[in-house]
Amino acid sequence: MHDYHAVRALVARLARDPGLAEGIAEVRVRASPVFSPDALRQAYQMLTEDTPLSGSRLLVEELADGRECARCGTAWVVSPGDVAGHLVICPSCGAPAALDTGAVIELLEIRSYLCG
Repeated sequence: MHDYHAVRALVARLARDPGLAEGIAEVRVRASPVFSPDALRQAYQMLTEDTPLSGSRLLVEELADGRECARCGTAWVVSPGDVAGHLVICPSCGAPAALDTGAVIELLEIRSYLCG
């Protein structure tokens, strides 16, 4: 559900300038592992239907969060499947750790139809 709310805020930000929103082809963001890229894209598609942003697409880059488990020493890059609420779960031993990055979506680029 947090994916939906984050995308709703992003769409509201983009829609503030209707002249800009009508020309947007792609929106590229970087999201922390707490978000599912598929859920973000699905929410974007749903929330932009029948708006000036309709037909544009959301491109999601995952924010790399490299970890080493304090309990077993396993090193890995956190994926959405390793996140439970505000905790990161070690894929090897199940030890929990705090999710340092939190729920972050960073707007990287807006591509318009006019830019190709």
